[in-house]
Amino acid sequence: MEYLMRSARSSRSSGRSERQPGCTCCCHIAAGVTVIPRVARFSIEGGLSTHTLMNHSDNRIAVKITCSDNNMYRVTPVYATVEPGQSLPLHIARITSDLIKRDRLCVNILEADGNKEAREIFKKNANTRAPASINMALEATNDNQNHHHQE
Repeated sequence: MEYLMRSARSSRSSGRSERQPGCTCCCHIAAGVTVIPRVARFSIEGGLSTHTLMNHSDNRIAVKITCSDNNMYRVTPVYATVEPGQSLPLHIARITSDLIKRDRLCVNILEADGNKEAREIFKKNANTRAPASINMALEATNDNQNHHHQE
């Protein structure tokens, strides 16, 4: 049974990564892009988490990073283009705050036509083409609470 499920997942993901003739959707793009690690963990003291976005596709991509709480987190870069086979470091910073909640970071991805900059590509396609997206979890914990649970 596990073999069948693994095969089904493999065929499903490989089908999404290849664009069929006449296809104008962007779902195949996300299959060629990975973010490692997919979760950013912070203490209430804040901090910095570094991640790597890899473009495994054959296409140049434009990336726009959005966050569920722009007051709590800062991300660099917000806009970027990534060439085929290249990677991009993502830096996520969290401010000091006692607020413990789960947030989300979204990596929005579009194919990058020509030599245009990412901001221009997203602005041009704002009403015509929905980007593919990869969601990342942003988690904050209180280290003191974790120690109390272990005692």
